[in-house]
Amino acid sequence: MSLLICPVCRSELKENSVSLVCANGHAYDIAKQGYVNLLPVNKKHSNVPGDSKEMILSRRSFLESGYYDCFASKLAEIIIIHTNHSQKLSVLDVGCGEGYYDGFLTKKLDKLKINYEFYGTDISKEAVKAASGKYKNVSYAVASNFSLPFKDKSFDIIINIFSPMAESENCRLLKENALYIYAVPGPDHLIQIKETIYDDVYQKEERDIAYSGLEFLERVKVRSEITVEGKDLTDLFMMTPYYLKSHKNATEKLKRAGTIKTKIAFDFLVFKKKGKNYEDN
Repeated sequence: MSLLICPVCRSELKENSVSLVCANGHAYDIAKQGYVNLLPVNKKHSNVPGDSKEMILSRRSFLESGYYDCFASKLAEIIIIHTNHSQKLSVLDVGCGEGYYDGFLTKKLDKLKINYEFYGTDISKEAVKAASGKYKNVSYAVASNFSLPFKDKSFDIIINIFSPMAESENCRLLKENALYIYAVPGPDHLIQIKETIYDDVYQKEERDIAYSGLEFLERVKVRSEITVEGKDLTDLFMMTPYYLKSHKNATEKLKRAGTIKTKIAFDFLVFKKKGKNYEDN
């Protein structure tokens, strides 16, 4: 956990056998699963921020069934294309959830014998607990995307999959010419699920996204179809924003549908922090 800093005073954290401690005496216990909670009370904004344990279990069950492997494979491909295999790679997954993508990516990096330091953060303690309990080669911390407990210019790559974007904070953490990979849903992602739940459904327009500290490199589209039924369909629903907004009526509609074939779509927006060539970093 060498890149972590104290969320209170922003000084470096040192690890002992049971906790992380800064020079000013702020201490943070390391949980038995291996993660550390670096989310101050004044940054929580609710008693239990982020996804619940129930939602996290559903997410893990659905993702580990392989429905989104095409997205994980493309993400790994993007990272490997832009990676200098001879240097140590520092990676951060913000909004990491229960760690499915981290586990997929670290397996690919291990297979290619790429040396790396991998971190994951999420505002949900239940998500980080689940991730840390399973993926032991990733360092996890409970933290907000808008106040990340890491040293400046720490990372070669930051990954964000459907999580809120905090431009200034991400730019602070990226090395010059480092990569920022932002996954957003495509216009027809889960469109048949929406049509089952709602009376009126429209496709979102594809929009270019610009950030002042980042240079846009490419939009990588991944499109496929999946057929989902039974518990998998319920699990998928519970890991979407629709669950919190309309879960009572929607759950009944999905049960009546039984099986749904739906389009799935991710757009990976690849950015580079402005500076010298990434390969020279």
